[in-house]
Amino acid sequence: MDQVHGKPCSSGTPPSEEDQMADLRRGPWTVEEDFMLINYISNHGEGRWNSLARHAGLKRTGKSCRLRWLNYLRPDVRRGNITPEEQLLILELHSRWGNRWSKIAQHLPGRTDNEIKNYWRTRVQKHAKQLQCDVNSKKFKDVMQYLWMPRLMERIHAAGVNKSSINGGGGGGRSA
Repeated sequence: MDQVHGKPCSSGTPPSEEDQMADLRRGPWTVEEDFMLINYISNHGEGRWNSLARHAGLKRTGKSCRLRWLNYLRPDVRRGNITPEEQLLILELHSRWGNRWSKIAQHLPGRTDNEIKNYWRTRVQKHAKQLQCDVNSKKFKDVMQYLWMPRLMERIHAAGVNKSSINGGGGGGRSA
């Protein structure tokens, strides 16, 4: 009789779900695993993540593969800081829908619900703590509406003005 994780197992018996779970890899993804997932999805498409994980030869859960793909490897995932325009939109949509991160992410192409949630929790909630108030309080909503959002709009406007003057929109053209 063979041994699987110290338990007796006959050769003809498929490993139990518990034994399969013990073989799963945890922790950071390797470059090789990323390539395996990218190649499998480019050849076969997304979906049925548990079977995808097995067929791709990854010793990861389907959930792990899905999250890795959606949050990091997908070609249309945007990288870098959230722009002032995106910040403003997040604030507006959050005031409308609350913590419905997936719904908010649908309005920010290339941004993931996880990234938006992380932005909210690290930046917005930090400001609420500094003001010693809850993010759902009237005080915080007023600060957001009357101070933070107008400042973001000023930054957006200033960036637009700077772009137009750099691109020759500053009125320095020759007159006839």
